[in-house]
Amino acid sequence: MLDQTQVRSLLLAQFGMPKSLYVMAVERLRAACTMFEDNIKLSMRQIDDEQWARLPLPYLMVFPTVTRIRVSEVDQPTDEVVNPRSITFVGQFDGRGTEHEWVTADDIELAEKQLIMSLVNWQPAKHFKPTLYAGMRVEGTRIPHVKVSFVFQFFEHIVFPEQSAAEECGDGDIIERLTVRVGAPCPPICDPCTGEDLTVEPTHGRYIEPEPPGARWPMIGGWPYPSEEKND
Repeated sequence: MLDQTQVRSLLLAQFGMPKSLYVMAVERLRAACTMFEDNIKLSMRQIDDEQWARLPLPYLMVFPTVTRIRVSEVDQPTDEVVNPRSITFVGQFDGRGTEHEWVTADDIELAEKQLIMSLVNWQPAKHFKPTLYAGMRVEGTRIPHVKVSFVFQFFEHIVFPEQSAAEECGDGDIIERLTVRVGAPCPPICDPCTGEDLTVEPTHGRYIEPEPPGARWPMIGGWPYPSEEKND
C-alpha cells in the first residue's frame, strides 16, 4: 500500500494524474453504465480459455497493448513528443444465452457505439490530446462465445523543458525530479512540462507545496502540521 501511495503521489506531483491511464479508463467505463455494467477488468496477463469461460457475460477485459512514437533523426534536441498509447478492449458475448446470431451481432454493435461515446474525445489528463477510436476486430467465434477487440489510442503530449528553465530550477536531474518533494518554490517560467504559470493553491495542481517546519513525510492531501498531530 505504501508503494502504491508513493507511485500515485509521483504521478500527481509530476503530471497531475492521480491514477494511471489504464485505471482511469476502466473507472470511466464503469461509470458510463454501458451494457457491461461493472463486468470490466484491467488485465496485465494473458488469460486462457478456461478463465474466459468462467466470466459472467457480457464481459470486457482491458489490455494495455502498444505505444508507437514516430521517430525521426534530427540534429537538434527534441522539444516535445506525442506518445500514442494503445489500449485494446476485448469484449466477450454470448447472444444473451440464445443461438440467434443476430442477437450477438446487435450486442457487438451496441458495445462498439457505447465505447465510442464514452472514450472518443476524452482527455484523461491535461497533457493528453483527445482520444481516438482505431477500429474493431473479431477475435474468436467459437460456440457459445464470441470475442471482439475494440482498439482506442490515447495521445500523451510530453513537452521537454527549455534550457533556460532547467538552469533556473537546477540541473534538471531526472532522479531529483522523481520525488514528491519537487514542489520547492520555482518561477512560473520553470514548469518542466508546459511552461505554464504554476501559481496554484496548496495541495492542488501539478506540484505539492514546500515542506512546512516540523512536518512529517506527506500523504496524499498535503503535509500534516504539528498542530494537527496534537489534535489527533
